[in-house]
Amino acid sequence: MESRSLGRLIRCEGEVPQELSDKARTHVPRVEVQSPVKKGEAVTVRIFVTEHPNRPDHHIEFLDVYYEEDGRQFNPIHVAHVRLTPEIVEPYVEIRIRPRASGWLHVVAYCNMHGLWEAVRRIEVRD
Repeated sequence: MESRSLGRLIRCEGEVPQELSDKARTHVPRVEVQSPVKKGEAVTVRIFVTEHPNRPDHHIEFLDVYYEEDGRQFNPIHVAHVRLTPEIVEPYVEIRIRPRASGWLHVVAYCNMHGLWEAVRRIEVRD
């Protein structure tokens, strides 16, 4: 059997086949972030997953945040990893980042039953 790139195993919003659209609605993380931002200023990133079960047998286990900075030779920058405990913690996180350059924010949610789901947002940084 041929190995597959991890990227091919992540389901991205806007690229999910029609038969998985209901799953995408409850698994793709929602990301709210202001853009453009002033260079040197911190911006709040709000991340949440709605309408998803939160039981030990079916839950969002973690959220990972990456930043793909324009012009950087080696990307992405791993910004945050948040592990969530089912029943006690809802999949909702706020972080503050200070992007040095424009780029793409990648947020990956891991469901223990349905795998990896990604949302991507553009952040423009202005002088």
